[in-house]
Amino acid sequence: MKYFITLCFFILNQISFSQAGFKSIMQEQSEFYSAYKFSSDNSWDSLNTVLNGNSPAGKSNAKTSACNLTKKVFGWHPYWVGSVYTAYDWNMLSDFCYFDYADSPTTGQNTNTSFAWSTSAAVTAAKANGKKIHICATLFAAHSTFWASSTAQTTFINNIVSLLNSRGGNGVNIDFEGMGSADKTPFKNFMINLNNALAAANPNYELSMALYAVEWSSTFDIPALNPIVDNFIIMGYDYYYAGSTTAGPESPLYNFQTTYNYTVAKSVTYYLKQGVTASKLLLGLPYYGREWETTGATAPSSTTGNFTSSRTYSYVKNNPATYSATNKKWESTCYNPFYVYLSGGMNRQCWIDDVYSMGRKYDMVNQRRIGGIGIWALGYDNGYSDLWQLIEDKFSNCAVQPCTDSLFDMGGPYRNYYDNEAYSYSIAPNGTSKVQLQFKSFALEQGYDTLFLHNGSSTAAPLIGAYTGTNSPGTVTSTGTVITIRFKSDVGVVNSGFKLIYNCVSTTDLNELSNSVNSDVVVYPNPSSGVIHIRSDETIFEVRLLNALGEEVYRSDENISEITLDKLRIRQGIYFLNLLTKNGNQTFKIIFQQ
Repeated sequence: MKYFITLCFFILNQISFSQAGFKSIMQEQSEFYSAYKFSSDNSWDSLNTVLNGNSPAGKSNAKTSACNLTKKVFGWHPYWVGSVYTAYDWNMLSDFCYFDYADSPTTGQNTNTSFAWSTSAAVTAAKANGKKIHICATLFAAHSTFWASSTAQTTFINNIVSLLNSRGGNGVNIDFEGMGSADKTPFKNFMINLNNALAAANPNYELSMALYAVEWSSTFDIPALNPIVDNFIIMGYDYYYAGSTTAGPESPLYNFQTTYNYTVAKSVTYYLKQGVTASKLLLGLPYYGREWETTGATAPSSTTGNFTSSRTYSYVKNNPATYSATNKKWESTCYNPFYVYLSGGMNRQCWIDDVYSMGRKYDMVNQRRIGGIGIWALGYDNGYSDLWQLIEDKFSNCAVQPCTDSLFDMGGPYRNYYDNEAYSYSIAPNGTSKVQLQFKSFALEQGYDTLFLHNGSSTAAPLIGAYTGTNSPGTVTSTGTVITIRFKSDVGVVNSGFKLIYNCVSTTDLNELSNSVNSDVVVYPNPSSGVIHIRSDETIFEVRLLNALGEEVYRSDENISEITLDKLRIRQGIYFLNLLTKNGNQTFKIIFQQ
């Protein structure tokens, strides 16, 4: 056991400190775990107890939703997560993808000795729970060697078909990373041949593929691939990676740095513009984050190059002393939390999504009307059910749209929107009589970029108005229970876009409140289970929390710009958070639930 732990930390040390060139999280972790060559879930469970500090059997927090999915939820199950599949909420998962068949570029054979598709209990469980089961096949290098060998390609295709046939599988997911423009045509031809073989073996077999977060060169022939690929999954992570010189979010919803303008919102826009059918497009999102040693405690900060490592969602949750509410910060430009602490006298920053920031990305998936999400990786939240609950809250027939929230264009609260955007979505809070929009700022390219508001549940509903330039809609109230927003931008000039707050209008008129997530204050999560994070660009002189009767239940008179209210022993219900800054009083409606 001593040798096992020593080997474990030796390899972890190598993966944490190496920053020579870009490697995706999938490649990085594949290389790390492949060194162990384990063949049983028990062995992987023991390793994960050492690495992540939790035992699957001891911390399993399985739940089964009674709701039905309205979007596709495609989860990669890496062989190294062991037996944590026993805690999956199978009702909140549509597709289970076993990772990975490691393709040999010279032979087409699998080189992963831990690949156990044929005997995996996780695959058996997924099938027993009625999930579609897929094989993920990877190739991280030597693509030209693979393209040059028709024998290797034929062997690969025949092996995949045989493996699917043997298990009653549903499809194969192709994750070929590191390709460039020279691979465009041979990759397209390979995919056509693979699709033909799958269709011949079983016309119901599905073909999916991973898309790069940023297509740096023209790699994918989308017009040729779109008719034959069932799902395209954007790897919406690694925007900041092991070799990044600045610490930042793995999966930024909005632009963090003006000199590096790549986000999941931009990736979705890009691939839709390339011609991917919206219903086929899934946004893969990370159940992990990344930690760096940094030169400072503020964001953005440069990395030192001395340390970096990925951190799973469960790892962070299992170490509350380090990843505490006190150490947690909110970066309002990209809409992502991060933790700051000292290790050996040096600054560390860990950027990882929480339920609120992940939920905002899920909201964007709904707003863009794409097919759903991917998860890298299943099991990385082991012991905690809140991310399963979030899927139910956003992508099921049990989803409830809150009665008040902030909405931005795809650039977020502080950045410009993007070229070539075209989307529409409806605002239909549960239990309201009318919907009111309060626009806090509005600036589009005059005459070319336009926001349309429709008085109903689709763009076919009566038009309330079309707005361009700085012609803000101001305050708009629907006559019914739904308002639909449609936005379009052309190529060229972009602007700061729009920020708005929507409210339910019913027997209690919320117009009397200043009520809003203004551009200088962020309050999350809402609804809350008892913890509220508040961040302001200006000093907050006073914080007051009032119940529905106007009684004060919390007060702070410290001069602060960021505060976390936790251990609030209050009953569930509606409360009002009042903040005093130099801009005056701002009031937020907060829903506390058990």
